[in-house]
Amino acid sequence: MLGRSSGHRVSPLNCYYGGTDRVLPPFTKVIEISERVEVPAAPRIVWDVLSDPHAVVDCVPGAKLGDRLEDGSYDATLTVKFGPAKVTFRAKVALELDGTAMIGHVSSRGRDDQGGTRVKTAMTFKVVAGQEPGSSAVPIDAQVEISGRLASLVESGAALVVKRMTGEFTERLAARCAKASA
Repeated sequence: MLGRSSGHRVSPLNCYYGGTDRVLPPFTKVIEISERVEVPAAPRIVWDVLSDPHAVVDCVPGAKLGDRLEDGSYDATLTVKFGPAKVTFRAKVALELDGTAMIGHVSSRGRDDQGGTRVKTAMTFKVVAGQEPGSSAVPIDAQVEISGRLASLVESGAALVVKRMTGEFTERLAARCAKASA
């Protein structure tokens, strides 16, 4: 079974962030994303794909992975369509992977290609056995902090963009896992 369930919540402007006492700067939006994708492949196969940054980028529409930097992070770009507008973000992406527990943490910081919008993300995912034998589920939780000129545009289109990108990611991940298990 290939599927996903999702939800996202946009926190109010100038809210406290992540349970800390840090107040967000003006014009900052926080988008919280909670997704669960199901893949018809064994957990180890799904983990092997998700723990390879190049394989993951092939599953994310509009994403490109650049060079690996000295600190182990990567330069990356992501082009996202918000209605008629296309926005390209350039970011530095860091990964922490625990192969034994099959848990990953991804963080990034970047800005759009025009320089007026900044983005900071933190994401956690885990590969677990799915409900069907030989399948996997991947719960994904993320927080996206976006500030600047395009923050309102991004916030207003977040639900549709997340839904579309998650659907495309799930299809590509399932295809890549099927190829890996063949």
